[in-house]
Amino acid sequence: MRQNILSYQAYTQWETGIRSPASACGPAAIAGLVRYWEERLPKREGSSFAPLPADPAQAVNEMYRACGGTPLGMSAPVLALGLRRQLNARLRGLGLTARASTPRLKSFEAYRREIDEGRPVAVKFDKWFSLRWLERPAFDYHWTVGCGYRIEDDGTQLLIVHDAGTRFKDGTYTESRERRIEYAPHRAVLTLVALRACADRLYE
Repeated sequence: MRQNILSYQAYTQWETGIRSPASACGPAAIAGLVRYWEERLPKREGSSFAPLPADPAQAVNEMYRACGGTPLGMSAPVLALGLRRQLNARLRGLGLTARASTPRLKSFEAYRREIDEGRPVAVKFDKWFSLRWLERPAFDYHWTVGCGYRIEDDGTQLLIVHDAGTRFKDGTYTESRERRIEYAPHRAVLTLVALRACADRLYE
């Protein structure tokens, strides 16, 4: 068995105070990825960007507003653009010449390499627009954050994702938690969006 799980602060889309929780999975994913990078970029005095609010609901609301959240959810191109803009603003604010990129990943191996390089991945499940209407994936239409992987001794490949939480009919909810999801049966409904800051002198 082989496994790698990144330390990652997840956001819950059902957090009290989030204004549009039913469609906040994309903004919650953006907030989590941006926070992850904020904590790992070099610390410099006089930086000219405002970090995400400490309050989780405020952070998700800010990403919803700034990155194109809608009641119908968030497409992969919109989420990728939001990620690039948010990370680029932080890189510029630190005076760094790096620029963010958001390549699509086409395989489990590409996803595994991102995790091994210390970069979590935005993972979208979508059976509707992939025209897999009769299938029963872990999520019908939902953004999560891939923070790890597991490869079993028999070769089974598993994504480890934070699910952004679950709301129940009585109005209660669970916080975001790690889920292990087999890659092969879900491959046709997945969109994997990496987030990178590309420059040789990122930490100059």
